Amino acid sequence: MDKRLLDEDEVMQICFVTDDVVKSAQWFSDLTGKPMPKEGKAADPEEAKATYNGMPAAVGCRIMMFKFGNIDVEFLEPGPEKSAWRDLLEEKGPGCHHIAFRTRNLTKRHEYLESRGHKLLQRGEFDGSHGRYAYYDTVKDLGVMIELLEFDKDKEPQP
Repeated sequence: MDKRLLDEDEVMQICFVTDDVVKSAQWFSDLTGKPMPKEGKAADPEEAKATYNGMPAAVGCRIMMFKFGNIDVEFLEPGPEKSAWRDLLEEKGPGCHHIAFRTRNLTKRHEYLESRGHKLLQRGEFDGSHGRYAYYDTVKDLGVMIELLEFDKDKEPQP
């Protein structure tokens, strides 16, 4: 088993969960001077094939992503259903949800994180079917979740 989390030496994204994605993104746009991004969404349930706490789940969210030279800042409004997004919003209120790292081998990184006691909370395919995400419970140790992002274009072969 690998003894590392990172494939690349960079943080790809930081995400803030909110109960009003447009209002939060507008505040951030006004603060930073960055233009308002287009609104995105989670993949439809048939495409996402999401799991939540080990069970199939139809989870949804609205997303607005600000692109910076070295990192993306994401604002995410969860749908009403139970999800890793909704759980943290209800437990802590609006705020930082996760930091995301890109991986070329989600299988190996999954084994590594679970071996360190960080349970997989939610996993699914991206809108557009070009990769996948996975959230791990690192809240007790880090204060936020860790998200791993795996893109099909640079994915390593996996069992």
